[in-house]
Amino acid sequence: MGSDAFIVEKIDGVARCTMNVPEKMNAMGKELVFPMLETLPQVLADDSVKVIVLRGAGGNFTTGGDADILGDNLDPLALCDAMNKINDILIMLHQGPKPVITEVDGFAVGGGLGVALASDITYATERAVFSVFFIRIAAVPDLGCAYFLTQRIGMAKARELVFTAKMFDSQKALDMGLINKVSPHETIGEEVMELATKIASRSAKALAWTKRAMNTVTQVDLRTALDMEAHIQPLMIMSDDHKEAIRAFLNKTPQT
Repeated sequence: MGSDAFIVEKIDGVARCTMNVPEKMNAMGKELVFPMLETLPQVLADDSVKVIVLRGAGGNFTTGGDADILGDNLDPLALCDAMNKINDILIMLHQGPKPVITEVDGFAVGGGLGVALASDITYATERAVFSVFFIRIAAVPDLGCAYFLTQRIGMAKARELVFTAKMFDSQKALDMGLINKVSPHETIGEEVMELATKIASRSAKALAWTKRAMNTVTQVDLRTALDMEAHIQPLMIMSDDHKEAIRAFLNKTPQT
């Protein structure tokens, strides 16, 4: 599954997806975007996959959109179409039914930061570098940067990062609550896969509905969130997955 530019390995319920255009710092141009658009729907539809890990090859995550996706046509409609192709990838990662973990090494800057934050959990190495640098080039944040920053660290801090366009490291990102963990670059792959495999041991239905609920609660009031839970929970409690998990709990089967 995948291509030379977007490699997918299936391991114990985890699809480890690697953006593999290191000579371009995994910038999201034609070479990468089109394989991702073709392959990610297959991964999301694959019942053997419960968790997705997204990473970059060559010591970097991604620097975001690459101008080559536009070709020689720089008119507004072409730009909008090109951005929407990458935006479709973000929607699949963020709103798809499978939890996504991003493994960030090196640069995750510009739109690349948006790609990193389109996940449910974000790990980064000690040498990761982040920036929302759009204002430096007289552009506005794209690829979900403003949305995901605000969701993760709040409006005040997000505005500071957007308007200053400053670079910051993984420890600063962790202190702000932007990422979940800083890991040594030598071991981050193992740590992420350990986490992903643990999550993949859970019920696929429960994972999908939990992710949907977590994405929804920030957009609605408390009553709507509670009503959603009241409609989803009976379906889960009646499921075979729930009955099996309860039997394991009562029999004191070791839980991962």
